[in-house]
This record gives sequence, C-alpha cells and structure tokens, in this order.
Amino acid sequence: MYKHQILSLHTPMFIAAKRSRGMRGLRRGMGAAIPLQLSVDSPQMIVGQAAKFRLIGAPPNSEIYWSSYKNGAATGELNASYQQFTEANGTAEIVFTPEADHVGKWVKEILLKDGAGQIYTAMVQFSVFPATSVQTTTATPTPTSTSFLDTLTEGGFNIGGTFIPYLWAGGAAIAGYFLFAKGKGR
Repeated sequence: MYKHQILSLHTPMFIAAKRSRGMRGLRRGMGAAIPLQLSVDSPQMIVGQAAKFRLIGAPPNSEIYWSSYKNGAATGELNASYQQFTEANGTAEIVFTPEADHVGKWVKEILLKDGAGQIYTAMVQFSVFPATSVQTTTATPTPTSTSFLDTLTEGGFNIGGTFIPYLWAGGAAIAGYFLFAKGKGR
C-alpha cells in the first residue's frame, strides 16, 4: 500500500480529531491509550475456506468500521459498517470466507470510536489464493535403484545456479591437485 493511500484512508479520522479536540487531542484519538490489535488466523487464505479476524484491546461495545485495499488499490470499502460490534471485554471474532473475486493481496483496516469519541484503528495484511483441485493417484511409483556409476555420470550439484556434474568436479579436483600440490614440492 502506498503512503498517499494510507493517508487518504486516515483523512476522516484526522479531520474529526482536529474539529473536536485540536491537534493535541489527535494523539490521544489515534489509540495510544488502548493497544488495539487486529489479526487473522490465516494470512494466506484459500478461496472457500473460512478464516477469522480477531480484534483485541478495542473499546467495549463499539461498532467496527472496515476499509480495504486489494493489490495496492482502494476497493471502495471506506469505513463501511456491517453491524459488527466488539464484545464487552473489547474483543471480536469475525468469520470471513473468501470468494473467487477476492484473490489477491489485501490490507484491511478497522476503525472504532469509544464512548468519548476517541478514534482507534488497526490494520492487517493477508493474501487470498485460488482453490486448487487436488488430484489423487492410485498407482504407487516403482522404486528405482541407482548405482554409483549412474549417480557419478548423471548426478551433480548447483553453484550459483549453474549445474556442475560430479565428473567435472572430480576432474577439476585432480587437475588442481597436480597444478598446486606438485608445484609446491619443487
């Protein structure tokens, strides 16, 4: 999410705080008194599988307003209310089941007001992936035995993304021995 998008998301909060208490009251209105936390139990969601948003440290019995961004762009959901409220202990659990049109990277933000009009926000990031079909096979693969010579002629290793066959590495080691070890013996 870009800085200007985050600032535009918070603009209503800044304006409300400035009108009601001046800029000094803005710091209190941004949730410094309550450590509000928004999390999701599955930051990598799959279409059709339910996930839970969890909110703790919120003002009790407060309405939750949602704003969201998908793939870095505003979705049009800005401080939207779905008649969801925090419990008397300041917590909430909200079940969310993503659909096919939700695939992408998300930023969700909540906004709450306490009884004194102070505003609190929290944000969470997650991704939604398409559901994949799982294919099962009934045939069991036959084990293959590889001999030392097969491993030596076909095997190798990678260095910096380059495949080095074992035979080349062995040849280089022998050549290095003769070049450097024999040269020291003179």
